[in-house]
Amino acid sequence: MGQKYKVYVSNRPVIFTQSLQESDLSVKNADQIFSRGKTDILLIEEAIQRGSNRVIVNCKDPQKSWNHFRQQFEFVQAAGGLVTDVNKNILFIFRLSKWDLPKGKVEKGEALDIAALREVEEECSISQLSVKKQLCTTFHTYIQEGIPILKATEWYLMDFTGTEIPKPQLIEGITEVKWIGLEDEMMKDIRSNTYPSVLDVLEAYERKI
Repeated sequence: MGQKYKVYVSNRPVIFTQSLQESDLSVKNADQIFSRGKTDILLIEEAIQRGSNRVIVNCKDPQKSWNHFRQQFEFVQAAGGLVTDVNKNILFIFRLSKWDLPKGKVEKGEALDIAALREVEEECSISQLSVKKQLCTTFHTYIQEGIPILKATEWYLMDFTGTEIPKPQLIEGITEVKWIGLEDEMMKDIRSNTYPSVLDVLEAYERKI
């Protein structure tokens, strides 16, 4: 399989690929478009406005098409953690009416894994964390003060071995912090009220274990 890039635009997955898979078009209301370089973003937006739930950008050169796409945005680097405790429960935060995983922007000169640790510590008020491995990278776009932003988030699997009770960082709009197991009944609610990129992180974690 060749190169493939995935980014969320208006919370819809957009996939740049030259090796189209049947599963890529199996989603209801999936659209396929053919890459035209710097006009790809217009074609993607048109497809989403038509109601597409997934957009496949068929490319001769996915790297080149992805680079064209990236050049139309201001780039922001973020890092976050999927944190598990000794019972393999996962640490979730509740912010802006959705369940999420702790994450935030990387400071200038800061290593990605260190940034991820710092963000977990700040948003959940816990320490005694250790990074185990890199899980995945997610991309999504948004508009901030009229500027189109492409955010890349580097996700790390972390262990928590402390005894602190997590507390939400209220100043960042976090109202709840909660340990949830993959088999807990509440996990269904979390999966139905989270961001699609978080579902990708959970999928990456389940593949690792």
